[in-house]
Amino acid sequence: MKTFVNFLFAMFFIVQTSMAGTVKELTFSGGAPLNEYQPSVIVPILTEAFKRNGIRFNAEYRPSLRSLMMSNSGETDGELHRVYNFHKVSGGKYSNLIRIESKLLSVWLVAFASQKVEIETWNDLKGYKVGYYRGRKNVEKKLNTVLPPEQILTATTDEEAFRMLASGIIDIVISERLQGRKFIVGNPELSNIVEIVSFDETKIHAYLHKKHKEIAPAIAKTIEEMKRDGTFSIIFDKVNETFQ
Repeated sequence: MKTFVNFLFAMFFIVQTSMAGTVKELTFSGGAPLNEYQPSVIVPILTEAFKRNGIRFNAEYRPSLRSLMMSNSGETDGELHRVYNFHKVSGGKYSNLIRIESKLLSVWLVAFASQKVEIETWNDLKGYKVGYYRGRKNVEKKLNTVLPPEQILTATTDEEAFRMLASGIIDIVISERLQGRKFIVGNPELSNIVEIVSFDETKIHAYLHKKHKEIAPAIAKTIEEMKRDGTFSIIFDKVNETFQ
């Protein structure tokens, strides 16, 4: 019986490997410009993971909702970076996307403001106009539970949201810590913006269109191997140096 089970496992592995070998090139899209923090980490990691499986990997930026429509329809092959519980926060709207079960990144959502603001929790946002970049479904869901629609403003990019804050259109921006810090350091006109409070840790995964679902286990396995052999840390540390 044990021999038979081992045989089935070996056959499953061979089938998975051969299926991955039939795909030669894939293109993922993402809702953040490729020079921003998440894609700066994730694109080289995925490039290496797919390369180890004999697949050429391409990445392109599309506005967040456009990216989701393209990846969910199969026009592109997957999403570069979405939260772990993406299907929950998006209400299952993009059901053709399959999570690759190896975490790529953890980021911290932070409230930034250009004046002294006393907040500690999401509920403390009441009374403020709050902005974020459109497509962050986890932020959208949180804000919709504490603020009326007229107090929530969206931007096409994080940078646009920060400029809305600097110009006084909004009171607070919800963004990722390192991404926000880089905008502030790199733009003197944003120098009066400060980090107010950290909210949630967010676990980031890539998502693959279901037409390539056979590849997902192999890619997840390869990413875990990269974590063990040090490749993952080398990429992560190199990118982090530029965002401190």
